[in-house]
Amino acid sequence: EKVGSFEFQNHNLREAEGIRKDGSTIEVKVGLSVATRSNVTKGDTIVMVNDTSQWNERVREKSMNDRISRGMKERSYILDQAEILAKQNLTSKIIDASYDALFVINQRGIIQMVNATSTKVFGWTREEFLGNNINMIMPPEHAKKHDGYLERFMRTGERRMMGTEREVEAVRKDNTRFPCILGLSEVSSNPGEDTIFCGFIRSLAQKKDMERQLTDQTLSQVKTARELLNQKNTILGILDASFHALFVMNEECVIQLVNQVAVNVFGWTKDEFVGSNINIIMTKDDAAHHDQYVHDYLKTGVKKMIGTSREVIAQRKDGSTFPCVLGLAEPQSTGLICGFIRDLTSEKAARAEILEKQKLTEKIVEASFDALFVISQRGIIQMVNGASSRVFGWTHEEFLGKNISMIMPEHHASKHDSYLSHYILTGFKKMIGKEREVEAVRKDGTRFPCILGLSEVVNDGLVQYVGYIKDITVQKSLLFAEAERQASDSLLFNILPEHIAYRLKQDPSHIADHYDNTTILFADIVGFTDRTSRMSPHDVVTMLNDIFSRFDYLVGIYDLNKVKTIGDCYMVTSIPSDKLEHDGCARVCRFALDLLKAVRDFNNTAPQHGPINFRIGVATGSVVAGVVGTKRFLFDMWGDAVNVAARMEQSGLPGQIQVTQEVVTSAGSDFTFELRGTLTIKGKGPMEVFMLKSAKVDLAGRHSTRVKPMKSPP
Repeated sequence: EKVGSFEFQNHNLREAEGIRKDGSTIEVKVGLSVATRSNVTKGDTIVMVNDTSQWNERVREKSMNDRISRGMKERSYILDQAEILAKQNLTSKIIDASYDALFVINQRGIIQMVNATSTKVFGWTREEFLGNNINMIMPPEHAKKHDGYLERFMRTGERRMMGTEREVEAVRKDNTRFPCILGLSEVSSNPGEDTIFCGFIRSLAQKKDMERQLTDQTLSQVKTARELLNQKNTILGILDASFHALFVMNEECVIQLVNQVAVNVFGWTKDEFVGSNINIIMTKDDAAHHDQYVHDYLKTGVKKMIGTSREVIAQRKDGSTFPCVLGLAEPQSTGLICGFIRDLTSEKAARAEILEKQKLTEKIVEASFDALFVISQRGIIQMVNGASSRVFGWTHEEFLGKNISMIMPEHHASKHDSYLSHYILTGFKKMIGKEREVEAVRKDGTRFPCILGLSEVVNDGLVQYVGYIKDITVQKSLLFAEAERQASDSLLFNILPEHIAYRLKQDPSHIADHYDNTTILFADIVGFTDRTSRMSPHDVVTMLNDIFSRFDYLVGIYDLNKVKTIGDCYMVTSIPSDKLEHDGCARVCRFALDLLKAVRDFNNTAPQHGPINFRIGVATGSVVAGVVGTKRFLFDMWGDAVNVAARMEQSGLPGQIQVTQEVVTSAGSDFTFELRGTLTIKGKGPMEVFMLKSAKVDLAGRHSTRVKPMKSPP
């Protein structure tokens, strides 16, 4: 029978009689309630029993006024109990309103509590989380070490991770991994109780989606561990462990609760915060409108800011301001609004630094003298620099979105996309990472040579290709000019002695010099006119080219000066000089001996029109030398020595080398000569002449020159 009762929320208390184990009876008050909290099965009945035997006895013994006084005290006790439950209920809802996943574990790593965000982020239900080791959300390579971390901390107190934030990798129920920020804190506990750790996990991959998709479901109640129901300080410690400032305010925007981070960030104490309007942390302009925002929401229900996050400017106690992200949420059935504030100062500074570096990079790219193109894997142009427009003629806007083949000749443009497709398919780098010379096309259709360097760039998983193009038109022109100059020099050096060619390049005026000591050689084919009258022009030229090419080779070997060929006559001299002509004369003599050997080698090839023979004459003396004419330069020589050398050849014998006394004297002791006798030389009169027979070296290594008379005069 219901003797008396009063109602507090959904609790009904009534007086009844209870029975102890020994059979005795006691007077009790019984309260019944349907469970709505997540720490027991929803729908179960909760029974509250208070022993009132002694209290009833005193009621019957004392006056009505005492009964009323005790009743008021009992009501006060019940109200205190209800207030604690209400505050714990509020705190739980605040935790559920957090945008970060929250885990509470004991010192053995066993999960004691999670919030609604944890189930949403990881995919397990509350029941699947509770009682399991926290390493269930870790990759295997970290999970096996986690209990060791906790054990070492409890043993040594070493804080390797406590009180810090760091980026780690977490694992969902479906085994997918994602990057996140983990903050781990130790929650203060009463003496004798287990140490509790609180971890906040913020997904980096889904943060933006969570902000956009924030709904009332985010505020669903978390399953609070039973031991936390009676520990208000523990719950507040968890809130203080958050890395973001937290504010709880009522419908009048009066602050009801803050965490320690809010104190650290803004500078006010908790006592200064509680009871103050939330606009104390706002700038003057925002503060003037904030109460009206909240009033309009409570009146209309239109969530202009509730359930969202946005970037705002906050103000500290000292008047300084800073950028931050503000997230507002309304825990269900509380009439309160929760605000989470994340300081963006460091992020803004880092972003500004990145932007400055990006601007610097862009300036460097724009300052490049070479054209730069950034293209996608499909060959679409995504970026160009100023040099690209200057080199090719298209504007920045005309380039972007077009295929890079627009700057290629048609025969390459049609194949370019297939090059990229083949590389993506096979990974074979035919052009990537290399430089090569190619031909490019300007907007006006003109073509030009260039050096193309192509590199692959991967940024946040996006593959792009960067091409640097250097116009080498000027360089090619210079190279072509240099090649022409070298060809011209080669031709000039082939026509003239090297020192004369250099003089002619530096001073194109007439060159005419006198040299005291020069050795001259003439070689002439015996019976050339009769022989060639029976030969075709082609055969004549072929024969002369063959034999004279052999002579030219010997000229190079002995570093002599080929003057000219006149018909079948071949004229060679030593390098003109004013110095004593021993070396130059010796060179010409050795050349003459090898010349006869070359003729013998030619005859051994069984020429079509029979063997040939040469007369050779050599003389030494002074000459006048110079370049004649302006077309087809010729470095020619004149003088008595030239005439004498010609007479030596004309009066010589076939297959023999006839020389003057001056040659014998100048050649030194390197050769063997034979005295032919005295001949009457046109323009000179009687002269002793000699035949060069061989080069001679005695056993002691000393050169000797021997002249012996011929057996009979010619």
